[in-house]
Amino acid sequence: MTVEDVQTGKSVLTAESGRRTETMWEQNAEDTPVYTVVSAVADATGEDPCELPPLAREIDPDALNALFTSNSVTEETTVQFQYSGYTVAVRGNGEVELHASG
Repeated sequence: MTVEDVQTGKSVLTAESGRRTETMWEQNAEDTPVYTVVSAVADATGEDPCELPPLAREIDPDALNALFTSNSVTEETTVQFQYSGYTVAVRGNGEVELHASG
């Protein structure tokens, strides 16, 4: 089983038997958790972010940003949800991880 890592800015795309993508966002940065999720899924699918289904169909984007940009979030905080064929995990340490569903 080979692993292929491609460094793209703050994103690391890892392909094994399934598709796994990790990327990071930073507190007080222009890249919010929501922006990072949509960008990561767009990169993984090869689609334009504007062509993806609205994230709000799966999770409240304002609540997701508010939670992860608040001062009370810890590194252990994790929110997981399904979006556009991926299981998405957003973590308090700034990590966004995608796993291909099915």
